[in-house]
Amino acid sequence: MEKRKNLISLVTLLKPEIEELLKNKNYKELKDVIINWEPIDVAELLDDLKKEEALSIFLMLPKNLQVEVFSELDAETQKKIIESLKDEEIKTIISGLAPDDRTSLFEEIAPTLTRKLLDFLSPSERREALTLLGYPKNSVGRLMTPDYVAIKPEWTIKRAIEHIRKYGKDAETINMVYVVDDEFHLIDDIPLRRIILAEPEQKVEEILDFQFISISPHEDQEKAIEIMKKYNLVALPVTDNDNYLLGIVTIDDIIDVMEEEQTEDITKISGIHPTPVGLELITKIKEIPMIKLYKSRILWLLILLFMNLFTGGIIQALQETIAKYVVLVTFLPVIIDTAGNAGSQSTALVIRAMALKTVEIKDWLYLLLRELSVAFSLGITMGIGISFIGIIRSNSIKISLVVAFAMILNVIAGCVVGILLPFLFAKFKKDPATASTPLITTIADIMGTGIYLGTATIFLR
Repeated sequence: MEKRKNLISLVTLLKPEIEELLKNKNYKELKDVIINWEPIDVAELLDDLKKEEALSIFLMLPKNLQVEVFSELDAETQKKIIESLKDEEIKTIISGLAPDDRTSLFEEIAPTLTRKLLDFLSPSERREALTLLGYPKNSVGRLMTPDYVAIKPEWTIKRAIEHIRKYGKDAETINMVYVVDDEFHLIDDIPLRRIILAEPEQKVEEILDFQFISISPHEDQEKAIEIMKKYNLVALPVTDNDNYLLGIVTIDDIIDVMEEEQTEDITKISGIHPTPVGLELITKIKEIPMIKLYKSRILWLLILLFMNLFTGGIIQALQETIAKYVVLVTFLPVIIDTAGNAGSQSTALVIRAMALKTVEIKDWLYLLLRELSVAFSLGITMGIGISFIGIIRSNSIKISLVVAFAMILNVIAGCVVGILLPFLFAKFKKDPATASTPLITTIADIMGTGIYLGTATIFLR
């Protein structure tokens, strides 16, 4: 682990020197510098460079290293490189990619370019790619790889090990080996450790426990994440309804999906629409064109702007109360902000619990009743606190009571909306993360203004 940390520091340290070598077109020395780097570190460097610089470095790499580095690049850099290469160079890279990495690339590029790249593949590779692309987007089928090691139960351990040695180099992982029958139905999965420790003349079937977990290719990728986290798996077999082994999903692909899901959730919670930018670039704000940043953020801001017109309408309708008790205006920001903050806290807790599958839609009533108790306690506490400020600021017990009562109602209302909104989105098959902080605070603004000024109008007649 320490070695890895030092290597990352070395990449960062040498980046200015590399840029200088590129500027001076000293490609031989540059190649000597990076030729022994890990592919992931070369990819990290290329992702940070300009298109022309990244392409220059990529082309000087050995062919086998090019394929490894390409699979580690983000989608945007991959597209830039593909668009700049000659057909023969593209063919070498596309043919060398693992099937799941190839599918990820095809998902990101334009359909016309995908058709061109498919022509570079051998007939068997093309069938394989089209099969993976035939599964729904974000399904396990798009994520799986058919590159795994399978053995037969009647084989001896010695023969199984010989088979693993022969075919293991082309597999995505050999940590797990899969036992299948003659028709390729999955019988069991075995850790490589168990095979190595068994006696050479033992039969494979003698070390089976017939306990394995598999997933359908049509399941959502989040289901694969859930299973692999729960059972601490490094690879998950993918089977059809007849238990035919189609492929496997590996932990490195799951980590990539988790990062994408988390990035997507953060953008939704923040009220950012990621489609114009793309999840690959959402964290690289230095590289995103300003027009794309504008498009990714303007939609929600416009929606919230028009929602806030209701707040102005409420204030206009109750302007007589405001004109008579001007001091009320000084409490408006803190009351509606507190309600919004309380609602955002409730929403964050529910969204996270839903993501971890510890809460389901059916739990809404139980959580609502719990939240009402917590919200009442929070409201009382905040109400008492603001009542003292009310007395000091207005010199009126009556106004301080109005402010305190409005605070209690607003905190309760904010928490109720915050707890129910994610369930409402989930009920209509929408991502609960869409119940974003800006949406909650805007709803709290509308409700808070109405509750506060309505309470004041009733009690201060």
